[in-house]
Amino acid sequence: MRRLFYLVLCLVFCITSCDDGDVISINLDFDKELERCGDENTANYVIYDIKNDPYESLTLLFPSNSTNDIIFNPNVSPYEGTLAINGSSVRFNYRIYDGSPLGLICEEIPSSSVNITQDYEANNGTVSFSSTFIDDDNDDIPSSLEDLNNNGDLEDDDSDGDGIPNYKDEDDDGDNVPTKDENPDPDNDGDLSDAQNTDGDDLPDYLDTDDDNDGTITRYEDENINGNLFDDFAVASILPRFLDPDNSDSFVNDELNTNSFNRKVTVIFNILNVDIEILSSDIIEFGTFELEIQN
Repeated sequence: MRRLFYLVLCLVFCITSCDDGDVISINLDFDKELERCGDENTANYVIYDIKNDPYESLTLLFPSNSTNDIIFNPNVSPYEGTLAINGSSVRFNYRIYDGSPLGLICEEIPSSSVNITQDYEANNGTVSFSSTFIDDDNDDIPSSLEDLNNNGDLEDDDSDGDGIPNYKDEDDDGDNVPTKDENPDPDNDGDLSDAQNTDGDDLPDYLDTDDDNDGTITRYEDENINGNLFDDFAVASILPRFLDPDNSDSFVNDELNTNSFNRKVTVIFNILNVDIEILSSDIIEFGTFELEIQN
């Protein structure tokens, strides 16, 4: 749903050259759906919001470096921190244009058909951010539940030892049956205690390399070696070989299926204690930036 941010600030100040003063009204009715210029291969990130009636922008610039890159690709959720606005490496601007600012904000060679008619920059303040991500590998297990050792670090939980942590691994036990197809959370209530466990041992199927406990590891029950364990049946059996304890024929296959994961990152930015020439505010709810990372 489109969330509208409507903040009306009417500030009155005296211009020394005018006897009766001027009134400036700023309508920060931005939608808070942020966009980004730059990535880990550029010198800076620019986070921005624009509107076209009138043509205005709010922009936040900060360096692209190993520390700030984590804002957009965090290892823990939530990942929170602050940046100090200093007018040089970290800058926050409110600008007014005589045309659409899209041709100016991200382009290396700015459009010559649009001009910045007014530019107000924060002299100080703080940027706060909170980055969260969810279900990176689409395996029906929230990332927060894949911290098996409960140490807050998702990177060191790798059940099958393939070098891919569980929260990025579609197949946590490396048996070539995707975790989501082994019913880790049958009723989708976030409680994995009722995960499918075909052989009734101490390991649910999604962490068990021999799901039917027939002595042949699941990956070796792929008779046609096509990476799909669900289309392999022994004669007269109604169960796939890897779930059939009465059939233990082995078809050696040590090639793991290709892994991919999709991370959805949401970053909320707020501007705190900001001081711009024509406005001061304890907090400006700058908005939300979202991206998806596919690997």
